[in-house]
Amino acid sequence: MLDVHPAHHAATTWRDFFIHIATIVLGLLIAIGLEQTVEYFHHRHQIAETRELLRNEREDNRQALTRATKSFRVVSAELQNNLQVLTYLQQHPGTSDEKLPGTLLWIWGSPVYESAAWDAAQSSGVTSLMPREEVAENAKLYAQLRRIGDSSRETWLAIADAERYSLIDRRLSDLTPAQITEITTLTQIATTKHFINGFDLENLSLNFKDFPASLTSTELFQLRHNPTQAELMQNPAYVLTLSRLKAAGFMENPDRK
Repeated sequence: MLDVHPAHHAATTWRDFFIHIATIVLGLLIAIGLEQTVEYFHHRHQIAETRELLRNEREDNRQALTRATKSFRVVSAELQNNLQVLTYLQQHPGTSDEKLPGTLLWIWGSPVYESAAWDAAQSSGVTSLMPREEVAENAKLYAQLRRIGDSSRETWLAIADAERYSLIDRRLSDLTPAQITEITTLTQIATTKHFINGFDLENLSLNFKDFPASLTSTELFQLRHNPTQAELMQNPAYVLTLSRLKAAGFMENPDRK
């Protein structure tokens, strides 16, 4: 708060009056300048502190991506195993569990990505003090992390849905063919959601070069048993369809091997 004190005696001339006014104005300008200087350094401190917190959080999320990539590969192998077992059981109904080419596993895990520092920076208004490009880059990163979290939860829910049969009986040989077909369909749905989560992980490492390498398109296409471009080009039916798409303006992905 600024205090303006009255003069000790009244101005007797215009000169005294203008000197008095000038003194007041100068005092106010000095006070405002000091206040703005203090605020400037306070804002600099806030920005520096927020950047440090964001750097630490970013490092935590980089490590989380590494763990998520390893976990994704394990879950991929698990789901493919389950589909193999279920397909065998559909083709050989009544096979006892002990004679199946494997057992069903429903282990799932994914790390949690941190966003506390970014959320605090937004709620406190510090982001309004930072360069627009820096804020936009961070916003893009955390939006991608939220997408990964959402697709990860979707995968978990789908896997839990496929496993719900075990709440009554875990032995597959006790299930009817219709139940086996339903579990197979639910496992395929879980695999599709898992694929989408993997696509999100791949995009994270592609869009933010300081993050570790994650999954590749080749890995993801193998999960869905998609043939390579070279294999597709050996199929006359595919070549015919591709020619129709190209006539409509379709562009092939040069990164697809």
